[in-house]
Amino acid sequence: MRSIVITAAGGPEVLQLQTRSKPLYSAEQILVAIKATAINRADTLQRKGKYPAPADVVQDVLGLEYAGVVEAVGANVNVGDFKAGDRVFGLAPAGTYQEYIAVEASTVMHIPASLSYIEAAAVPEAYITAYDAICLQAELKAHETLLVSAAASGVGIAAAQIAKAMNVKVIGTVRQQAKAERIKALFDHVLTIEGGQFADAVNAIGSNSGVDVVLELVGGNYVEEDLKCVRRLGRIMVVGLLAGAKCELNLAALLTKRITVRGTSLRSRSNDEKAKVTRAFEANILPYFVSGLIKPIIEKVFPLEEAAAAHTLMEADQNIGKIVLNLELNSNG
Repeated sequence: MRSIVITAAGGPEVLQLQTRSKPLYSAEQILVAIKATAINRADTLQRKGKYPAPADVVQDVLGLEYAGVVEAVGANVNVGDFKAGDRVFGLAPAGTYQEYIAVEASTVMHIPASLSYIEAAAVPEAYITAYDAICLQAELKAHETLLVSAAASGVGIAAAQIAKAMNVKVIGTVRQQAKAERIKALFDHVLTIEGGQFADAVNAIGSNSGVDVVLELVGGNYVEEDLKCVRRLGRIMVVGLLAGAKCELNLAALLTKRITVRGTSLRSRSNDEKAKVTRAFEANILPYFVSGLIKPIIEKVFPLEEAAAAHTLMEADQNIGKIVLNLELNSNG
């Protein structure tokens, strides 16, 4: 099978096409022929040697999500749930930049008929991450207000779409006015910020009422600003650390407003934890995709062989939504 392999820690050029054997699958697993996968910021960090994969998975093949066709099922997998030929998608701990993957059946979902493989590949990592953070952990409710940093990212857009479907007011922050223009239809308000300062602008929306939940995808001193614009009993979910892992916190605000600050990550969780989150997402959010209320936003599609170009595009920080690798497309079109 074709695999995109990290040949050394470094820039996009270290991603090289190689031929490898199909992975083996256990009695509890499904072997999936991958039709499409998507690029995530974590992939670029792992490529640079800054975000290693879990010890028990393939180390030199990137990829956290997939969409494809069931090729075979393990002996303990209920054939009433999955069978050869089913269109499926889901999360993976690694190894989706290639033609086949073995995944735990408990973490697999059927692709709705309304979604193509390209669209389905853009869903699992961004939308399950967003749903888990703002709904399952922060317990976002209808008529509350959500603040999303890095609002033009895949997770940021996913959070906005989920929140709007729940009748939640959504405010987004970005650093580029061009991005603000491209995503403004997805948010109630989009703020272009400079120097990491946004609390005053957020508080000015709605008569200084503040927000109930923050999806913090940037980290660093953004968390300090978050504390200034969260209401009493507000919840801050830290998911990304693009601005760094350290900040100064006003503990007085934390105490007087009884704010909850929580960090979260999907990749490091056990298969049982991932399965639980996936099943909740399938029951509560996937129907929005079936109805068409939520539709994945895709910036560009590349053939598998052009994974390096896809990484270059992501690192240029100009994309809106997801960048997808189409394994059914070759570099000649």
